[in-house]
This record gives sequence, C-alpha cells and structure tokens, in this order.
Amino acid sequence: MKKFAMLAVAAMAVSSAANADVYVHGKGSNSYKRGLTTDFGYWGGYATGNAAGAKQAYNWDGESEVISNGSVVSAYNTALPAKAIVRCHSAGCLITARAIQLYGIGKFTRVVAGASAEGGSELANIGSLGGLTGGLNNSLRPSAARSFSHATGAPTYHGGGSNSEAVPTWGVLASPLTASTLPGEDDGAVAYHSSLGKASTGTWCDGDSVWYNPASYGCTAWNKGTQYSGHSAREIQYWGHSPSASFAARGW
Repeated sequence: MKKFAMLAVAAMAVSSAANADVYVHGKGSNSYKRGLTTDFGYWGGYATGNAAGAKQAYNWDGESEVISNGSVVSAYNTALPAKAIVRCHSAGCLITARAIQLYGIGKFTRVVAGASAEGGSELANIGSLGGLTGGLNNSLRPSAARSFSHATGAPTYHGGGSNSEAVPTWGVLASPLTASTLPGEDDGAVAYHSSLGKASTGTWCDGDSVWYNPASYGCTAWNKGTQYSGHSAREIQYWGHSPSASFAARGW
C-alpha cells in the first residue's frame, strides 16, 4: 500500500510539472466564459495543442486597453498556470507580450503566435478596427503597441497569415483601404511587421504574395529586417487573419 501511495504522489508530481497549452484569443469574446476555462468557442477546431499537460483557454473581454490598463494584464498573468505554452492569436499576442514585459517569463515556457498583433495595426490609426473604438483599438496603434520592450526570454514563434488580396476566396477580402494602409504584405488586419515579430514597422516581403514556405516561393522575408530579441518567424501557412491549425501540426 505504501508503495502504491508513493507511486501516486510521483505521478501527481509529473502531472503538475507538465507543460500546459493555454489559448489566448484576439479581440471580442463576449459570448465565451471568462478566465481560465475549457471554453474554446473562439478557436473552432484549431485548439489542438501538443503539450502533455492540461489544455485550457484564457478568455478575456477582448476589448479593453492593454498597454496602460494594469488590471487586465495582471488578471491574465495571475490566471496562467505554471509552465504555460501560450498559443495566442492577434491581440491575444499583444496582451501576452505586455504580461511578459511587466511580470517576466516565470510562467511562460514558450509563445506560439498566429497572426500576431503584437506590433500593432496601422488600421487602428485611421479609426475603429473591426468595430472597436477606444480601448483595445488605442492599444493596437503601432505607436502604442511598440511603446514597451518586446524582448523576451521566452521563445516566441510567429506564423503569418497570407495576403487576403491574393486569395480573395479565403479569409477576409482586403479592401483598397486595407491595401493602402498596411505596409508591405498583410493578412487583411495586420502587416507582416507585426505578425512575424519584426522589431520595427515597415514592409516585410513586400511585393510577394506567398504562403506556406516563403523560401520555396522566392520570398526572402526571413532575411529582411530585425526581429525582436527572442522572436523568430517560422512560416506563412494559413489564409487570412484567423487562428491556425499549424499551432499543433508543426509541433511548436
């Protein structure tokens, strides 16, 4: 009996030490259960992470300002389990970057960012972005999103969405306003300088409309510019500004 009890304790220790996948959504989630939960309604069929530990979602209001609103970011950091593999989408990557900057990497094993808005979106400079006004929209202006250090000790892997103008039957078709406002290539909501973790705004793979593996299509995006310390761009794999199945499929 004593032996079985020791084995049970050991098993619990292994379980508690396992990494946990935590999915952090982008803007808008009012219909989902808040906090750390198993409500993956935002993610559709994409929440298929690889971690050995529990798979959970962190659902925040998706509308609040996250640069100066310390309570929103603090609540997120507090809710995260230890050794989290954060899989974020869009503005979920901005609140994640802010949490790491404010509270350190203690809870973060790595970050897997899909269509990241960590570097902001120029669309937020010209009015409401996706129906948002104030709050998160203000945080998504590149000048605000890039107003703090994004250097991180937690490895951050970026996957970018394809150019929605080039593939109008997929994702959201970019408008002429989107095309003229977002520099270089984009996914209809953020430019590659944001989604691929570039350390400054500007063009990224300008003039190339490619997907999956840029190197195979004559795109030298991975060699242009400088990325934030600790960040790396992996590939352009999915269409438009949407969560990506590559979060799991690529073993990130």
